Amino acid sequence: MKNILATIILALSPIAALPQNVIYTATDSIMIENILQHSTGEERTVTGERIIAIANEFIGEKYIGGTLEQGADEPLFISCTKLDCTTFVELVLAIAKTASDNSCKFIDVCHNLETIRYRNGKNKGYTSRLHYISWWIADKAKTGIIEDITPQISNKKQPLNINFMSTHPGNYPQLADNPELVTEIEKLEIPYRGIDVNYIPKEEVEHTGHDNIKPGDIIAITTSIPGLDVTHLGFAYYENGKLCLIHASNGKGNVIKDTTPLREYLAKNKRHTGIRVFRPCF
Repeated sequence: MKNILATIILALSPIAALPQNVIYTATDSIMIENILQHSTGEERTVTGERIIAIANEFIGEKYIGGTLEQGADEPLFISCTKLDCTTFVELVLAIAKTASDNSCKFIDVCHNLETIRYRNGKNKGYTSRLHYISWWIADKAKTGIIEDITPQISNKKQPLNINFMSTHPGNYPQLADNPELVTEIEKLEIPYRGIDVNYIPKEEVEHTGHDNIKPGDIIAITTSIPGLDVTHLGFAYYENGKLCLIHASNGKGNVIKDTTPLREYLAKNKRHTGIRVFRPCF
């Protein structure tokens, strides 16, 4: 059963009902419920500690991109063994939120993952997915799932001008196959053009981090690529006093607990401009 993909329409109570198919394997649901079993009831009063513990459960799992491109009906896709930087962060947050609610049920993780991944917490198709991190930040801060810590650390500003999806539709299977969606995406991009957001320039990211960057905080790496805002995500942790990332690494091909200080990681890529920092609030 380990590698058999199951598409299941979950019959749930009205409170927990999900409005679409959920794609997962038996291995995924078992692994998630096992993680929940030893993440609930533990004396972890700090959200960040729970997040780091859960993130560590995925060390070594494969980096696989494009897993959310499952067709026009936009099913809720969950995998513990095929992760990119965004789906890794989303899944860890969904499990942590479920554990903080003292639930050990896989279906509650599904519900929380939908809440985290989609605009206003509801999957209403491809354009409701929060493709840009700036969309995700604004939506989740509004609902109290995360807090933007960046302004507490830096008053430096970076302009947003997101347009990459609407100007590169061929890079996205759903946009390439459904040109009418490009117009919808562009309408959603427009409010995020010509505005400034706080960020920490990479030259100002200290090896030792910052008092306001805690383990378990979400680190978003900003970019100079035209039309994009963020190109990578991970969780902050400290290794021998140095600020580092737990992240799904494309370069390494799996989820890693990176021992390279974040400052050095940023310096290696000329497209990296700095970071934004967000704290889960549950």
